Amino acid sequence: MMDENDLNNDKTNLKTDYLRLKRTSALKKRLSFKDLFFLSLGGQAPFLSLLTYATSVIIYSFIFSPIIIILGSLLVLINGLVVSKLSKKYQEAGGYYIYAMYSLTRRLGLETGWMYIFYSAFYGSAYIVGASFLLHYVFNLNPIISALIVFIPATTFLIMGTKPSAKYAEFSGIIEIAFIALISIIGIYLAHFHFFNPIKEIPPINKIALAILFAIGIPTGYGSITPLSEESINHKDIGKATLMVIIVGGLVISFAVYGLVDAGLYNSQISSIITSSVPILDLLKEDFGIIALIFMIYAAISDGILASLSFMLGTSRTIYAMSQKEMLPSVFSWLRNNEPIMASILTAIIYGGLSLTGLITIKDPFYLFLEFGAIAGLSNVFVHLSANFSLVLSSIRDIKNRAKIIGSYAIGKILNFLINKMTDLIIGAAAILFSLIVLLYSMATVNKIVENLFMGWIIMGFLYAEIVDSMKQNHDH
Repeated sequence: MMDENDLNNDKTNLKTDYLRLKRTSALKKRLSFKDLFFLSLGGQAPFLSLLTYATSVIIYSFIFSPIIIILGSLLVLINGLVVSKLSKKYQEAGGYYIYAMYSLTRRLGLETGWMYIFYSAFYGSAYIVGASFLLHYVFNLNPIISALIVFIPATTFLIMGTKPSAKYAEFSGIIEIAFIALISIIGIYLAHFHFFNPIKEIPPINKIALAILFAIGIPTGYGSITPLSEESINHKDIGKATLMVIIVGGLVISFAVYGLVDAGLYNSQISSIITSSVPILDLLKEDFGIIALIFMIYAAISDGILASLSFMLGTSRTIYAMSQKEMLPSVFSWLRNNEPIMASILTAIIYGGLSLTGLITIKDPFYLFLEFGAIAGLSNVFVHLSANFSLVLSSIRDIKNRAKIIGSYAIGKILNFLINKMTDLIIGAAAILFSLIVLLYSMATVNKIVENLFMGWIIMGFLYAEIVDSMKQNHDH
């Protein structure tokens, strides 16, 4: 029998194992398809996207806006297909960084990981600031306090690990989708169940193009789960969740916009919808009073926590993966209870520094949200360009490798292989063209501070890659 001393020793060892920081070769597989779907939905931040991006879509395309959001979702789906195909090939943590490192070069892999950290940090911080704006707008709370209301719970879930985060994402995501669906129903109810024809007035092509530029920000967010491949029970679920969340998010928000415009058309409220910073909140406050407003504020806070948490997980796993490949200090590959604790702490510091410093420097939270979103948008396109080139070049490499051993395969298998790879090449090339157009158009519209910060970070990344490679060569020598 175990005596009291042995029992105390076992308890001490368990406590020591939990607190001990250690390095291991792999993270524990614990995320199901459902976990990945709701974490990706959280990264999409559908409700906050509805309050921001969808308002711009309505301004530029009016009754055609539901169609614009569907078109934007289809365009995002092209990049989602690229990620889906790459996620089937690579099972390591790191996402875009791993795709580029194995498909392109070590240096371009480092640059891609460098830019992903930049992109995800600004994208996640933008939603902390966005939720801060809503709390400040409705309750006149201090923006710093409002940001902490979102930042502290998100950081707590990050430190707790992926599984508790996924459970929160599932709970919060279901409520959020229900709220957005409710907006559609309320809008149609306010229109007394009259339905308008969204293709009755098609705007000019230049306004359609500008509206689509905002619409593609709505279903984007799946980038938060691509670095989680190593923790996925089935790595193919990354691709499935990516495609599913784009389709679900795009359709649900397009129906919500339809309901919103429907209500505005039949109740002479469309001018207030277009001019308001938060049209949905104003519409519900006017028609349903404070109770509806409280529910919507809850959804916005929950969305801010969930969106920032999803991207915090992606950032921390990319930092962890880069540390494992000796591209960042090895301390960030240390684990506690199979979670990259040091990478998570660094991630929390980055997000807190960006959002809180930004709010201290720039007093207007909504303006800061737009600036953070612009920086994240440019970086997002850069990261996806890397992924698109990764798919194209890896497909070309696969074709060359198969050509060397072509004699040992039946004709049918060869043709099937070539068709699959040509499909990958077409998808990759289309995604590259689309991403380049968005990048060049966006670069011409953002302000100089955003452009300089974006270009400066890229240059710093290349310089850092040079330093890392030089140090490694000297070490090997």
